[in-house]
Amino acid sequence: MPLEISRNDIRNVRADAIVNPTDHFYTGLGGTDGIIHEMAGKRLREHCDSLPFLETGEAILTPSYDCRHCGHIIHTCGPVYVDGERGEREYLAECYQNCLDIALKEGLSSIAFPLISSGTFSFPKGEALHIATEEITSFLLDHEMDVTLLVYDKEAFDTASRLFVNIKDYLKENYTGPDIPEEGMPSFKPAESFSQALIRLIDEKGYKDPDVYKRANISRKHFSHIVNDVSYRPKKETAVALAIGLRLSREETDSLLEKAGYILSSSSRFDLIISYCLKNSIYNIYKINEILYEEGEKTLGC
Repeated sequence: MPLEISRNDIRNVRADAIVNPTDHFYTGLGGTDGIIHEMAGKRLREHCDSLPFLETGEAILTPSYDCRHCGHIIHTCGPVYVDGERGEREYLAECYQNCLDIALKEGLSSIAFPLISSGTFSFPKGEALHIATEEITSFLLDHEMDVTLLVYDKEAFDTASRLFVNIKDYLKENYTGPDIPEEGMPSFKPAESFSQALIRLIDEKGYKDPDVYKRANISRKHFSHIVNDVSYRPKKETAVALAIGLRLSREETDSLLEKAGYILSSSSRFDLIISYCLKNSIYNIYKINEILYEEGEKTLGC
């Protein structure tokens, strides 16, 4: 999955690089910074002692030393949040931009971020998450990389936002529960397979393949497998992601999902969230995944 929002601990994440949110002097005194220094050992401390002053928004690469689940550590100094009027948002965006640029220049295929500045630097978690997803999304539109964003608690999701309030109201009004398990769906063989329908829709919409799989949060490798296997049956969240990537209407989505043996039902909270987004022309898959994640549902993509 090009972008995955995860509640995992950074000690358990495997990636080519992990991002260390530190201070100007790489002190490793607390939070994620302290954990990463503990994993990497004293050689990282010795290396950091030789590094120059790290400006807010800047990033610098070091080896991972004793940290076995990654090859590199990218250190970045996030902004301390004061009042939102001192360039905090711009500095935080630069942190993500510079870390991703380093990963790209080094030819890395995967990177894991904690939610920068949202701990001891007091950046509001909802806003920090929004900036992170905006910057990562912008990067992934032009580049291939697997990005994990580690979010430890639901405070990061702006539950006071109008969109989240509307979603919760919609679920209350329409959810009939309980969810229907996918294995309970009837099996059948449509005249047109899912992959055939996908290829046809891409042509009819005038899109190029990367337009669709990037907007669907699907890797190029997986997308290639889907379109080249006429009998391929995707997982439901993958099929829905491709419908979002194609920017289909609710009716068009129903038709595409039917090719894979799925429906959108009022007995599924996942399905209702997707229905709401389609009805309201919300096609930003990362925003949709924020909603799904906050509601405890599977996220879209692969």
